[in-house]
Amino acid sequence: MPELHKATATLKEGFLCGNPAAAPFTDLDDFYRRGQLVHLEEFFVYESPELITKILVPIAAPGYARATAEDAADALLRLPDPDFITRLFLVDHVHPMTPWLQQSQGQVVMGKSSGDGMALMYRPTAASIQLSLGYEWCNLLRLYHAEAEDLFRRTQAFEDFVDLETGAKIKHPSDAWNMLGCLLLNAPEELAFAICVRFPLKSAVFARTLLKSLLDIADFRQSAHHENYLAKAKMLDYAGSKLSLDALSKGPRQDRAITTLMKFLAQQDLLHSRS
Repeated sequence: MPELHKATATLKEGFLCGNPAAAPFTDLDDFYRRGQLVHLEEFFVYESPELITKILVPIAAPGYARATAEDAADALLRLPDPDFITRLFLVDHVHPMTPWLQQSQGQVVMGKSSGDGMALMYRPTAASIQLSLGYEWCNLLRLYHAEAEDLFRRTQAFEDFVDLETGAKIKHPSDAWNMLGCLLLNAPEELAFAICVRFPLKSAVFARTLLKSLLDIADFRQSAHHENYLAKAKMLDYAGSKLSLDALSKGPRQDRAITTLMKFLAQQDLLHSRS
């Protein structure tokens, strides 16, 4: 486990959270009237010499098997670049939309992140925090690289992304980015390659963005997993770019969107020369 300094500071923060006790709801308007509450919470603040992230854990005892500060620090150090996250809150309540989404779609939202580097994990456990934090890390990668987000949106016209477990089409590009990113980061190399072959264009955009981000990390800030992520990003960028270029160049359409994507894909040799 990573070394953590004993928490000496505390911080109070207010959060909008879901109110599952108010369920069921007749409709969305009813949910917005009764299904959300503002909670004021006091947190212990933990720090580690290996991280710039402040880890904030509620002072109040949890009513579930909450992840510890050590679990959170370990999950951070397993990310491609832990420095993306400046403040990590472990929150003992549910996401503001979870009561409605759970009732209407059977979904639970595990986390939330914003462009200022703040990430919230809702009711995280030792078993769930790594995957949930990885999802939010992918979200931050997208937020920090606006040009990649635009390219990823352009891929929608040529390549759908589906949930590999349910087969459902993922319509929103940001959800597709985060889900695909989690799959590519966590899968063994052979499975990651198979996913890349299934979604080559989207994989190329994500992998190129990941590669650029990894190459920008100063030597003294590189994590123990840096080289593994770097090798995977190079492999996925190369494979996805080659497959996508071949498919797009043979297609009947030659419009601005294709030209933009092909220009992006053709740059992969230049980027690999940096590494």
